[in-house]
Amino acid sequence: MNGILTILFLTFFVVLHEFGHFLAARRSGVAVSEFFVGFGPKIFSFKKNNTEFGLKALPLGGYVKIPGMDESEDVSGFNNEELFHTSKWTTKLYISISGIVVNFLSAWLIIFFVININGISEPSLEISTVGSSINDKSESPSEIAGLMPGDTIYEFNGVKVENWNELVNLIEMNPSESVEIKLIRNENIIITNTILENRSINNKEQGYLGISPKIINKDLSLIESFIYTTQTEYYMTIAAVDGIFTLLSPSNIATLLGTYSGGNIPDEVRPLSPLGLAQAGSQIAAYGYTNFFSLLAFVNVFLAVFNAIPLIPLDGGRVLMSIIEGITGKKVPEKNLYPIALVVVGVFIFIGITAFYLDLTNPINL
Repeated sequence: MNGILTILFLTFFVVLHEFGHFLAARRSGVAVSEFFVGFGPKIFSFKKNNTEFGLKALPLGGYVKIPGMDESEDVSGFNNEELFHTSKWTTKLYISISGIVVNFLSAWLIIFFVININGISEPSLEISTVGSSINDKSESPSEIAGLMPGDTIYEFNGVKVENWNELVNLIEMNPSESVEIKLIRNENIIITNTILENRSINNKEQGYLGISPKIINKDLSLIESFIYTTQTEYYMTIAAVDGIFTLLSPSNIATLLGTYSGGNIPDEVRPLSPLGLAQAGSQIAAYGYTNFFSLLAFVNVFLAVFNAIPLIPLDGGRVLMSIIEGITGKKVPEKNLYPIALVVVGVFIFIGITAFYLDLTNPINL
């Protein structure tokens, strides 16, 4: 059920993206000849204000068709001022970027909604569990220090700590060092010492104490919610950009080619088809709908970032062409970009087919 819900939401967000283009075009006096939900054979349609609206057999997204986006297409039945390629560069920019903006806005609203309903979960300075040694010793540094669940650390090696991240940074900065820890236990102040263990992460030596924090739920004020939502979407955007660079890198394309010769594809670099997204959504929803809606927010961010790639036929390519036209005063001949567009479409088709193949033969397991 959660998988089906994921597909429905994915379709809704793609259609919402296309509605952004539709609305921007109509507000600018540019025609929209088609607005369909789904792909494949047509189920039904109707025409209103010179636009054909309808539903197609495969409800995996949708599209709008704006006359004149391809300069070589037949635009009979539309006035010259209704065409995309004869519009001002500012109008082209507005129409091209509108879908991207809608997805970013949708993600922001989802995050804001979740935060205001559930608050945020964050680690506190109170100890939840005490871990064992990672250097094969009989006791971990935390056990040697006598730390216990319920203790609250407030000072580490002479530095007062305000939150868990500050404490983690201080611990990681002192591998194999003797440290002093001040804590509160049953309203009493206790001072203890230990020697941190050493571990290597990404070829960098870091200290290890061996504790985990108690997670607390915190309600935010309206202003804090605005700030936290914006920060969260920013970090999601960075993650999406990083993921797309990884996905489209030559080394990863080569890895994906190995799919068809029995190669192993790590989950962190494999693409997901709508089927795979449904699988992931179903698994994530099992851990609570906060996580599920966080996934939907990230899907919107990913759609926005993906469409912002500055290559034709993606929105980002048309945004770039509009900006170049605005700066130079000259239109970029689309025919010159057809070879690039063919390569881009070819790569996306390959990734899409590979994603479906992987999701059918090796379902993702989060």
